[in-house]
Amino acid sequence: MINLGLIVCLLSPIAFGLLGCLSKIGDRMKCNASALVLSLMGWSTLLMLLRSVSPHSVFHIPFKAVIAAVVFGITGAIAYFAFQKSIEIGKVTAGWLMMNLSMGVPAIVSIGLYHEKLTTLKVAAFTLALLALLLLFWGQVIEQQSSSKSRGES
Repeated sequence: MINLGLIVCLLSPIAFGLLGCLSKIGDRMKCNASALVLSLMGWSTLLMLLRSVSPHSVFHIPFKAVIAAVVFGITGAIAYFAFQKSIEIGKVTAGWLMMNLSMGVPAIVSIGLYHEKLTTLKVAAFTLALLALLLLFWGQVIEQQSSSKSRGES
């Protein structure tokens, strides 16, 4: 049987990616994508709050955990709105490139702070992730150079 935590870990990036797609669709349709995402975050927060404080809830959250969740939730929302601003300015791939760079921070902190064992498989995964990010960045540079050359020839 698969652990519930593992299922949530797998669903989280899918949901986050869908939120990014929704933001770009909203941006292309000239609607206020920030208001759309804020609305989605607000409704989900309200529903989870109601579920957590209801008398039939299975959740018993310590006050320190509630404070941490609120602080990290606000931080996450600020990060997401910064991402939205980046896709308004440039292409989605550049925004996702920067967003994905931030995903390495918790992994590195976990290895340093919690003395997580750095296995060969983890080193290979970090190497592949770094290579993918470098290739995305390289593609951006090549694309900018080719678009500036085509504008110069016109």
